[in-house]
Amino acid sequence: MKTESLKTSAHESSVAVETSHIRRHFMPDRICVLTFDRIGSSANVFDRATLMELDRHIDFVERVPNLRGLVLVSGKKSIFIAGADLHAVSRMDTEELRGFAVLGQRVFSRIANLSLTTVAAIHGAAMGGGAELALACDRRVMSDDSATRIGWPETSLGILPAWGGCTRLPVIVGLAKALELIVSGKSVSALAAKEMGLADAVIPIGCLIETALEQIWLGSPEKRFQGWNNYVASTFLRTVYNHRLSNQRRHYPALGQAVDVTTRGVSLPVSESLKAEQVAIEKLFSTDTSKNLIHHFLQQERAKKRSGPESCVISNVAVVGAGVMGAGIAHWLAGRGVHVQLQDVRAEQLGRGMESIQKLFQDGIRRGKTNATEMRNALDRITPVQGDVPLRHMDLVIEAATERMELKCALFRSLVARSGPRTMLATNTSALSVTRIAEAAGAPERIVGLHFFNPVHRMQLVEIVAGRRTDPELVRRMVSFAQQIGKLPVVVSDSPGFVVNRILMPYLMEAAHLFESGAAVGDIDAAMCDFGMPMGPMRLMDEIGLDVAADVARTLTRAFGDRLGSPAILSRMLDQGLLGCKSSAGFYLHDGRNAKPNPEPARWLADHSATRFSRAELQQRMGLVMLNEAARCWEERVAIAPEQIDFAMVAGTGFAPFRGGPLRCIDTFGAARIVECLTDMVASRAGLRFAPCVLLQELAESGAKIFSKPGGKK
Repeated sequence: MKTESLKTSAHESSVAVETSHIRRHFMPDRICVLTFDRIGSSANVFDRATLMELDRHIDFVERVPNLRGLVLVSGKKSIFIAGADLHAVSRMDTEELRGFAVLGQRVFSRIANLSLTTVAAIHGAAMGGGAELALACDRRVMSDDSATRIGWPETSLGILPAWGGCTRLPVIVGLAKALELIVSGKSVSALAAKEMGLADAVIPIGCLIETALEQIWLGSPEKRFQGWNNYVASTFLRTVYNHRLSNQRRHYPALGQAVDVTTRGVSLPVSESLKAEQVAIEKLFSTDTSKNLIHHFLQQERAKKRSGPESCVISNVAVVGAGVMGAGIAHWLAGRGVHVQLQDVRAEQLGRGMESIQKLFQDGIRRGKTNATEMRNALDRITPVQGDVPLRHMDLVIEAATERMELKCALFRSLVARSGPRTMLATNTSALSVTRIAEAAGAPERIVGLHFFNPVHRMQLVEIVAGRRTDPELVRRMVSFAQQIGKLPVVVSDSPGFVVNRILMPYLMEAAHLFESGAAVGDIDAAMCDFGMPMGPMRLMDEIGLDVAADVARTLTRAFGDRLGSPAILSRMLDQGLLGCKSSAGFYLHDGRNAKPNPEPARWLADHSATRFSRAELQQRMGLVMLNEAARCWEERVAIAPEQIDFAMVAGTGFAPFRGGPLRCIDTFGAARIVECLTDMVASRAGLRFAPCVLLQELAESGAKIFSKPGGKK
């Protein structure tokens, strides 16, 4: 390997050069190729050093006489360039970020202004800064591989594309399409990019460089800059988008900033549009929203990163129980290449489970997530089996039976007897004690909790629950398995409800208490959607199933007393068969995609004295029970770090991502203020469930924060 300072003279231009993250070599006909291949990483990202390195390569390219073109390509298997190094960005202060933004703009502008033809040859994901680098090139060719996608996800991180994305994208695809890509934050496939004019060619990966060279001979395309004559269109689109995003702009300011910068930029000189990008990202970067969203993204990336060697891949799994959860787990595993034996003692339940799995695959085809061939292959990997059969050849057995302790204990005694000594055993319990189940089975070291969330195909989180005597190596294997099948694992201790249900259930029960006190279903849900939750608590209970919610609430009540008890209205609804979506009626009446409040439960409460609640009061009561319970979870060390509790709540419940999670909310609002509100609620007879936990009281007295305490992260 030859390294240099890139001060190579023109007559040495045929020499191949490799610097830390970029290789340079020459093709025939005086075409230079820069290959991004970050040392020691499976992904290419831009940090300051890589941008400076690219800048020096451009110095060299500018000095080579008669150079015909420049091709930018990746040396990675499935990533072109993933964007800026968010680990580095998250540690920057405002001044450092300003320098980073200016450097990226300057280097990319140098590429855009080269007199020779430039081509981005894209295989794999081109995201954020990687996609902006592609925009700075004259042409873009993309492989037809499913891993090849291009997108600008910055607004989902609370920032905006500031290396020319807001400026150059409208020039290439038009303002309307550019806004849709930037505001949605979604990536598009190579074919979709070709249709919108973003890609000049889509070809098999083996033809990528050859096609890039052909594009160089076509020369630079005519620039379609949109100037003052687009003023009316840009003003109209800015108005339309700002109206469309009005409910989100308060919580996600990057959306409004991106619309304004992009629409105004088409009427400005490039330099002024780039300056507007820089000013906007500085402003956004200083917000708590941006910090929280970037932090959650980094937590998500850590959770995805495989923690075990490839030899730890689990290939054969038995799922015991073909109900909603069992079928959902089997569907997910088979779709990710795992051979599944789906067991149930009842033939009719097994049949319903297989029908449910087929329907899930068919829905996936309709949504473009899979195709008919992949569905057939996945279904071939599922073997339905009735009754108790030997399990010695299985790598892993996942129990997904009814949530009853006696049933699970008996079932695990059977599973231990039928399985081999190396077979791993997991329970999908959502709230019951893994330790008690494991001890009843007589093999506590072999049993672990593997809590999938419903619906399995939509919920990313999996709680890995370590019983008191669970083998630590088994916990590590389950973390690796969750990552293998594309889930996000969080390790939690064996406490009733674990993390997610422990915090979620008091919130749902408080919503039911408020309904019982006279608050309308629609008002309760609207209040929490306004808070930032993806769905209101009443609608969520219907989706979960009121019977399931009541079951978990009973488990938590047995452990923690009436503090987590459910109101009488829930029992009455269950007695009347109102189970939520599964019975087409609960707090709402469900008719296909439509749902409207069910008037029946409210009529039962007509003789009760109703209380009127403002939206702020509704948010306070429901929000504070979550924050209080989250603080208790950290006080009891239910997870190994406060970040894990916050991550579990955002990934597992959709807890407002821009708020960072319930524990970060405590730091944001201030423990003293929260304790004062909770104490006032207890005094007003709102219930002992609002009594502030010890940790909150200590924080209020000391003025400390959770993320600066030992065990936290400042």
